[in-house]
Amino acid sequence: MYGHPVKSTCTHLDLVADVDPGEDVCPACVAIDSSWLHLRQCRICGNTACCDTSLNKHATAHFRDTGHPIMRTLEADQDWSWCFIDEETLEQDADGRWRSIDGFFDAGVWFARGLLADGTASLPFAAEATAGEGFPLGVWEATYRRRHRDGTIDPEQAAELESLPGWRW
Repeated sequence: MYGHPVKSTCTHLDLVADVDPGEDVCPACVAIDSSWLHLRQCRICGNTACCDTSLNKHATAHFRDTGHPIMRTLEADQDWSWCFIDEETLEQDADGRWRSIDGFFDAGVWFARGLLADGTASLPFAAEATAGEGFPLGVWEATYRRRHRDGTIDPEQAAELESLPGWRW
């Protein structure tokens, strides 16, 4: 699995079709003699297109043109999908259940564990605290504390936060 899975709230999963494997090129980029960085495939019709880090952003253009909301990565060793409408990163487990991946949560836990383990920081983090090359650690902590207060945090995420040295609600 990629990241920390929580129950998906995506409302478009019933549109996912069994599509053929994607292509190894972005046909729209090939047609205009351009290049791409990463490839995505529409989970609805099978169209292969380039990602948003590519110059032409053909996957997003496909979504805008067709309304097909879910794309999957075609990158080796990755198995996730993205819903443009619900703005959710998704993965499907071996039993066919869909899960949402919270990359922001995962990155924050990773940075927090590192800083707490080497003693360069302690909880709570300052609101303006950053880690790595600018990861907003203070904003991350405030986000999940707010979700806990609001009763919207995933119980597994709450348990993982509670396992951090010095974490107190």
